[in-house]
Amino acid sequence: MKQTHLYEDIDDVKFVIIYFFEVVLIAFLVNLLPSYWLEEITANVSSIIFSHLGLLSTWFSDGINVYVQVGDSLKSVVIGIVRECTGIHVIAIFAGLVLPLREGTNKRKTLALVMASVIMFFLNITRVLLTIGLIFFDVFPFSVIFLNPTVETYHYPLSYLYGVFGVFLLIISIDRLVLPELGDTLVNVMLILRKFFSNLLFQILTKNKKR
Repeated sequence: MKQTHLYEDIDDVKFVIIYFFEVVLIAFLVNLLPSYWLEEITANVSSIIFSHLGLLSTWFSDGINVYVQVGDSLKSVVIGIVRECTGIHVIAIFAGLVLPLREGTNKRKTLALVMASVIMFFLNITRVLLTIGLIFFDVFPFSVIFLNPTVETYHYPLSYLYGVFGVFLLIISIDRLVLPELGDTLVNVMLILRKFFSNLLFQILTKNKKR
């Protein structure tokens, strides 16, 4: 029987290691970018949409924090728009996945990032609207489950769902419309990892049998 060596595809393993390193580095650097201006835009657009839906809404800033207010003196909800509300973390990860690609022109990579940013921005707007709406209207059946809901009651579950869904949607959309090299690279990475760990498991089992 031919013995399978763990490092027989060392170039593939190096490729995966370098790619992951570049993904993490780029995502980290993008996350360092200031987002206050984007928080203001998010608050402004959210307030405008609420107003178009017939609700009294405004947004304001104290120079440090940004807020959206919905309602009047009888019932009012005020939430802060923080860095996480802008979707910059998802865009940072996506930039990390796209920019290190060995194939694909810079023009298409740029177009992919622009499209992803626009998609993610409007996804986050819906998340903000949904979070505030659930609190303000005390929607059934959540009103039965949560007697005194706060922003955090809906913020973290929705953020998690939107984060996972957002990354998946961005990858599928950009891969199909703009940058097929993204999907090809991610599939290749998964195949290399599967082969690597299969070989690793084979080596471990083989050594245990010899003992």
